[in-house]
Amino acid sequence: MAAREPADGGSAGAASAPREGAPPREGHPPTEGPEARTLAQRVYETLEKRILDGEWLPESKVSLRTLAISLDTSMQPVREAVGRLIDAAALRSAPGKAIRVPRLDRRTADEIWSLRFLLEGEAAARFAARKRPAEARQLYTYTKALRAMRFGADLQPTMRRMMAWNLALATGSGSPILIDIIRRLRLRYAPFVAEALAEEAPFDLEFHQFTLHMQDELVMAIEGGDADAARHLRG
Repeated sequence: MAAREPADGGSAGAASAPREGAPPREGHPPTEGPEARTLAQRVYETLEKRILDGEWLPESKVSLRTLAISLDTSMQPVREAVGRLIDAAALRSAPGKAIRVPRLDRRTADEIWSLRFLLEGEAAARFAARKRPAEARQLYTYTKALRAMRFGADLQPTMRRMMAWNLALATGSGSPILIDIIRRLRLRYAPFVAEALAEEAPFDLEFHQFTLHMQDELVMAIEGGDADAARHLRG
């Protein structure tokens, strides 16, 4: 697949996309100290969102300069944020001071998927053991919203709710270490999921509803405090 330049804050080819040759704007905040670290964190969160929302599919490519212009910031916070995402294997360096979203090979995808459900199964079991039924019921809001969507046709809204459900499940575990691992792993598989959903294929309503039904069954197990059932339903 040819590399794509992802849209920065819009669809590909949007009129608002920055010119590659334009210089980053002047008058930026300091590049050192707490204020600069806060700016770098905001840039990181913006780029993380683009990955998790399915804006950047596998092999999407963008230059650091384009990112700095689109985010109206200097290069330093962009480099810092990009460095963190490269360390997390969510992005890779590309020629011309650019980055790209890596494509998972079959073996890596299978390993990530296996680890994902192992970790989410543990998170579900811990969530159930904490006996927080009201907190667990919040997950129904995401599956309810997903039932009204057509996967692929509503790609970014679908991805947002899928990723929000996953994060809510992880957060319910009450384990900061487990939450952090699951958050980082999402960055690796989100573009893979988004590309699969974006494929032109007949919408399988039956599979769609079955998947959401299984997620609701999992939430019911968590509500009931059944850790073994919760782990089994997600593992």
